[in-house]
Order: sequence, then structure tokens, then C-alpha cells
Amino acid sequence: MISDPIIATLEKIVSLHDGIAEPASEHILNALLTENIASLLSLPEEVTFTTKVDVPQSVFVTYHSEVLNKLSDLLATKGLISALGVKFDGYLKTTGFEKTISERFVVQNGLIRFVEAKPEITRYILCNVAYTANADEKRIGLVSFIINELTGVTPVEIGDALFWKSDRISVDNQETPLFIPFDELLKLIEHQSAILIGTSLENWQAKLTRARARDEDRLKAYYNTISSEIRNKIVSKHLEGDDKDKELARIEATNRELERKLLDIQERYAMSVEAWLHSAMIIHLPTVHIQCELQRKKAKRTVTAVWNPFTKIIEPLRCSLSGEPVYDFYLDDKEANIISPTVWKK
Repeated sequence: MISDPIIATLEKIVSLHDGIAEPASEHILNALLTENIASLLSLPEEVTFTTKVDVPQSVFVTYHSEVLNKLSDLLATKGLISALGVKFDGYLKTTGFEKTISERFVVQNGLIRFVEAKPEITRYILCNVAYTANADEKRIGLVSFIINELTGVTPVEIGDALFWKSDRISVDNQETPLFIPFDELLKLIEHQSAILIGTSLENWQAKLTRARARDEDRLKAYYNTISSEIRNKIVSKHLEGDDKDKELARIEATNRELERKLLDIQERYAMSVEAWLHSAMIIHLPTVHIQCELQRKKAKRTVTAVWNPFTKIIEPLRCSLSGEPVYDFYLDDKEANIISPTVWKK
């Protein structure tokens, strides 16, 4: 995974717009752009992007460069949704899950029992969320993640399901109801986006915090020195009455000026982030649905776990309170709902 945020962003944007992007190093990206994108950027179709200044025959990119400014216009496009299916020519097993289920899932205060398994198509939603962050400079970015539309688990991996274009097939355009209510799906997208965007901006946020603390310390030292000098003047000259009140008023005015300057610094280093769903792909994947019964005292319920043949794993279930993916969980007493250990209260 590329840690350079600019290179990582460029790679995603180029790939999203039908180009080919291949990182050559942490700070260098070789790209083959489509004719339209190359024309938009005023660049040749075959180009090398870099965030280092000493790379010959390359386009140097910073957060202030015209290339990123033009690409931000592409990210402003919203609501692009596509769908595709994926062929799987192998055998979708439906046996042998009894032992696997009991080994994979750990119910701390209840039971899980295998019921049945059968091949089914599972819809996965690949979400591409664009964002713009503003503080002392402007940054753009794009985060991507996949939601299992049946279980609501996110983020999930689907392995090499999209690797071979020859295995991609068209799907029936007929709409089928969502397993997850639309409002809840939007909350999942917002929640996961916030986590990933926050992670991608961590280093910058830390830099802003350090710069803010540095400027605040300098400002406090400067104004505290002024206040100390005024106090020393009052003591050394033995000021009383109106003269003393006049100097005390200067100290009060100095403190008010310090507070105003501190607010200015807070605003200067405050980060604002705007994010939106840039595009989504609904992937129809052949999987195995495993029906399991959960039991806690008299409470019972049936849940579906998904085995993905492209990853060869049973995907986690989802905590009903926090939404986080879990293999190890508790059940509540009323409805045997899944509760993550991080939010479980005895």
C-alpha cells in the first residue's frame, strides 16, 4: 500500500477513470491516461507523476499544483453507479461448514449452530468517496471500501474477484430490494468514510496540531512577558490609585488581545472536510450463504454468514450496536443480537 497520500490519490483517480496506474515507488506513479483525461490535464497519455523534485521526465505534483486542481473537478462528479457480475467456474461447496463455523465464531455467552449452506449471489457495494480538506492549504483525496450488502459488514475484501476482466459479466438491470434499509446503508457509508478519511489525514492533522501548539506557545510567551513587565513596573514604582488602575487595565487589555490572537490561531489551523459519494459499483458475486442459529438462554435468531470463494474465508458478522465486523462476540438476552466485546456491558 502506497503511503504517499498524493500518489495514492492519483492512483485511485486514474484507475477510476479507465486509466492504468502502476506505482514505481512510494513517490513515483507511472500512468497511462485515457485520451479525454490526458486532454483535460494537458498531458501526454503516458506520463509519470512524482512528489520528488529530482525525477527526470516526470510531472512534479504537490497539493498546490494545477494537476490536482484539475483532478478535483473530476472528483466533483457525483452519483455514478454501475453494476457487474463475476463468474466463478469452481465448485461452491455446501458441506463441511459445521466444524468451520464453530471454530471461526466465538460466542462468549451463548451458542452458534450450523443450519444449512447453499450457493447464492451476494451483492457487494464498492464505494468511492471523494473528499476535500481545507486548513492552511487544500488537499483532495479519495477513499474506497466494500460493503457486503447482505450482512452490512464493512470493510470487507473480495480477493481477486475483479482481477480478470474476462470473468466480468453483465447483470440483470431489474432492481431488487436492498437487504439493508437505505438510510442505514447511507450511515454505513458515512461511518466507514469518516474512519478512512480520518486515517488518511492523520499525519497532516498531527502536523497542524504541532504548528498550532508552537504558535500558541510563542504567543503566550510574548504576551505573558508584556504582562509581567507591567506588573514589575507596578511593584518597582510602587504605583497606587489611578496610576495602578491604569496599568492593571493595560494587563487586562493585553489578556484580551492574547485571547483574540489565540482564537485566530485556532481558526488558522482548524481543518474542515467535505466528503461525498463519488461513485459506486454493485458487484454480484457467487458465494455460499451459511444459515446459523444463535442462542442466548431462551432467545434465538437466525443469521447468515457468507463464504467467499475468492478469499476462501467466512466473512465476519456485524455488531448490532457499533457496526464493527466481529468473529468474537456476545449475545444480548432479549433477541440474541450480536454485541462486540468493545461495547459489551455485563
